[in-house]
Amino acid sequence: MRKYLANRAHIAFVVAAIMAIIVVTGCSGGGQALTAKVTGTVLHDGNHRALADLQVTDNRVGTTTGADGTFTLELGHSGATTLYVVADGYEVEQRAVPAGAGVKDIGTFYMKPVTLPGYGNIVGIVADAGRLAEGAQVWVGGNTAVTDATGAYTLYNVPMGQRTVTASTGSKSGTASVMVISLREVTADIALTSGPPLGPLSD
Repeated sequence: MRKYLANRAHIAFVVAAIMAIIVVTGCSGGGQALTAKVTGTVLHDGNHRALADLQVTDNRVGTTTGADGTFTLELGHSGATTLYVVADGYEVEQRAVPAGAGVKDIGTFYMKPVTLPGYGNIVGIVADAGRLAEGAQVWVGGNTAVTDATGAYTLYNVPMGQRTVTASTGSKSGTASVMVISLREVTADIALTSGPPLGPLSD
């Protein structure tokens, strides 16, 4: 009888151990119980300034950007999804988030302002002696932009009419004149010269 009870106790112990292994394995390998944390940054497309208090969501959970434009979103799952950044006055930006648990940095969202009636957008390339000028400041009055790695810039919602666009790297500057048309995109390429700008133009 003692041997029978001992065998039953041993079997019960083995079964309990197997069940524990199954539970642990299921939680760690099934993907359902694991979660992902997504991080990123949201900037203005034109001047690359940080945008605070913008909504970031995958249509299930959401968060808002901080003063520096960064965000962290706890998804609560590890499946593939799509992240959206939404704000009044801007086009909706989205980014695919691949499946998998852990922290995922999906980079920078560049928010494009919606063009308003009576305003237009100015795009162009800034060059310095034939070389593309990355990081140059570009402006029309108080409307500013920064060139990207290809020397390209976009000034959003510039009042319609004849405008003078200024670009500067600090040591060199240049200007271009362009007619801004309501709800249209016009081009103003700028070649930098040898002198710094006198100051922001009020056009």
